[in-house]
Amino acid sequence: MILRTPQQRKRRADSDADADLAAAAAATSGRSPVSDRRLVLYDRPTDLVAAAAASGAPSDDMVCTYHCRQMVKSEFMVALHTADNQVHEYRVLLDTLEKQLSKSEDERAAYQDKLNYVEQELAATKGRESALQERLLKDLGDYQERYRDQVKKIGELEVQLNKEIDSRINAESSSASAKESVKELERTLQRLSENSDREKKALKKELSYMQDDSKLSFSKLNAELERTRLRAQNSENEAKMLNEQLEDLRKQLDESLRGKNEMEHRLLDSSALSAQRNPTDDQKLIRLLQEELRNYESEVHEARRLKSSRTNVELLNEKLLEEQGRRERAETELSKLQEIEAKAHKLELELASCTSLLSNIPDVSSYSNIADLQRQALADLNKLGEVTSRLKELEVTLEFTEISKQRAEGEATHAKERAENATREVKRVELLLTAVSEERDRLRKDHAMSTSQKPIGGDDTSSKNMESGLLQMEKAVRELESTVHEQRELISQQHAELNLLNEKLSIEARKAKSLEREGDQLRSQVALLESKLGHGDYSASSTKVLRMVNTLAVESEAKQMIEALQAELKKTKERLQAVEELKGQADAGTVVDANIAEKLAQLKSQIATLEKREERYKAVFSERISVFRKACCSLFGYQIVMNDQQQPNGIHVTRFILQSVYAQSDDEKLEFVYESGSTNIVANGYTSQQEIAQQVEVFIKKMNSIPAFTANLTMESFNKRSIC
Repeated sequence: MILRTPQQRKRRADSDADADLAAAAAATSGRSPVSDRRLVLYDRPTDLVAAAAASGAPSDDMVCTYHCRQMVKSEFMVALHTADNQVHEYRVLLDTLEKQLSKSEDERAAYQDKLNYVEQELAATKGRESALQERLLKDLGDYQERYRDQVKKIGELEVQLNKEIDSRINAESSSASAKESVKELERTLQRLSENSDREKKALKKELSYMQDDSKLSFSKLNAELERTRLRAQNSENEAKMLNEQLEDLRKQLDESLRGKNEMEHRLLDSSALSAQRNPTDDQKLIRLLQEELRNYESEVHEARRLKSSRTNVELLNEKLLEEQGRRERAETELSKLQEIEAKAHKLELELASCTSLLSNIPDVSSYSNIADLQRQALADLNKLGEVTSRLKELEVTLEFTEISKQRAEGEATHAKERAENATREVKRVELLLTAVSEERDRLRKDHAMSTSQKPIGGDDTSSKNMESGLLQMEKAVRELESTVHEQRELISQQHAELNLLNEKLSIEARKAKSLEREGDQLRSQVALLESKLGHGDYSASSTKVLRMVNTLAVESEAKQMIEALQAELKKTKERLQAVEELKGQADAGTVVDANIAEKLAQLKSQIATLEKREERYKAVFSERISVFRKACCSLFGYQIVMNDQQQPNGIHVTRFILQSVYAQSDDEKLEFVYESGSTNIVANGYTSQQEIAQQVEVFIKKMNSIPAFTANLTMESFNKRSIC
């Protein structure tokens, strides 16, 4: 049997899928692709066939004609072939769709994971964003509070600066008044020097008068001395003559004695012849002999008188020597008398000046008050010197504080600018955060829309959009993190700078307070000194100035002289070294002053005297200090050791170490620190004991009384020692 199959029509490529679908539908519905004729049941009537067709029930009993059979066969074969092809195609399509479905499921799972990761990242970024916002708000609040505090501190510093300026103006006015008072004192000193010059001139005139008087008296004494000398010479000549006469008289006396002896022999011889002679002759002879004896006695008396005159001449010589010694002594006494008269006159003048000074000086009634007044004037002069030096130091410190204040103001302006920049950066970060939050909300909306729609063809575009959005979000988050990190670094730097500024401001405030205290103390001292020097009512006519020896000015001049001499000595030594080097190198003699050795000797002697004077002053000062310390120890019962220290910020601190005389060990010591007018106790091993710590808590911290604490501690240690 020959099958006749119609030729298949060529179909377009775009309608193949539609044709395959239509053929499959026709095959399932029992239609032929060639004709749309229905199959006719062979053994059933038409109504049954129609009913069966209407009911849609399957029927296997189908009978058709030959032509129909042939057509059915061909159509069936074609349909089978096409159905096989379509099944194969559908299988291939199903495989591809399954592959695509598995891929889409994998992609969907990956996208779901990415979406979950993005949601987690969004939640994490939201948490970080909220934490960052809270931290930024907190930092911003802290910064604003600190900024307000800094503004307040700057205002306080401006107030303090104004006070310092006022105090400086007051100090300048006080220094100007002190300068005026110094000028007045210089004027009074000049007047006193003029008065002293006048007095010197008057004293010189009186001295010339006294010298003239002394010359006259000296000439008179010389004339008297010449007279006495002439008298002595005359007396010497007379003594020589008397000596010669005495020799002659001695010779005559010897001759008379020999004659007497002869006469006695004669008398003895004549006694034998007395009987032969007359008594009248004997009487005459006796009378003659008696006359000779009288003559001899007168000669002997004259010789004795001459001898006594010789002794008188010797006595006169001795008296002359005594008179010469008396004359020399009288001359010396005259010179002394002149000096005494000059001193007496000077004392009278000083007494008159002292009486006038006593009448002009207030609160001085007797001469005993002058020593106290001198000591007080010396102390006042010392205090004035200290006050002037302190005022100069205060001027220097005020200039330094002004410079530091200007620097602090500049740093404060820089800090303000940085704060403004930081606020701008914070605002910019907030704007970025709002933009990021908007972008996050937009991505959430896009994600919600994509999840609600879920189109097959739009998965790629939505995933690309989501990936691009995620990349943008990551970039924005990184930028935000970098900006936040930079802001944190800037804020930390600003905090460090603000801390440094606060430390500097605190140091400057402490210095300003210490300067204020010192200025107040100096003002009070100046007021006291002004009140003491004439009770503040100064007048050049009534006020007298007592000039003391070895005052502070003299000591300062001596120190300056010592320094100048030392500098000159160094220069001369350098010159000598240079000269010696030149001599050693070139062997060329240079002209050196011949008086260098003498100058060096003079300088050395001056330095030695000044050093001795300084050592004497130091010895006196150390002696007075030791007396004061012993007095403090005996009066208050504490040995005090003081030393000065300097802190790194430049403030001087005085440390006092107190040890009671009733202490039972060397560890029982109290340490105090005196800084800018306030005294604080320093903790150590002794004060950390429970009993001493309680006393410190009660007396010092609560009652704010260090003397009560030391007195109580002294009583307790005294009781312990007396009981033991």
